[in-house]
Amino acid sequence: MTTDHRARLQSLRNRAAALVIGTVVAAAQIYSEPLYFKIPYHTSILTGEGWVQELLNGHPLQIKTELGMRHHVFWHFVQALVHSGLKPARNMSYEEQAAIFLY
Repeated sequence: MTTDHRARLQSLRNRAAALVIGTVVAAAQIYSEPLYFKIPYHTSILTGEGWVQELLNGHPLQIKTELGMRHHVFWHFVQALVHSGLKPARNMSYEEQAAIFLY
């Protein structure tokens, strides 16, 4: 093996090592970023019925995230509860009762 060949081989090894190290560092940064730079999740100033209406009229994925079901499934769930005998509460809608149960 010539000196030139050894030097080229060593150069390739160094580049491969640098690539692996760079990849590991980048992966560690991507993984750790949410741990250090926290973004507030529950930012709504609404409570009770206002929050439920925000879920029902807001982004379709928000109700799925918060209550675990899509909008149309939530409506069917509320109707099933009403037909099963859910009683109205004072100052609380059927939707709010169901949302409290699911949340």
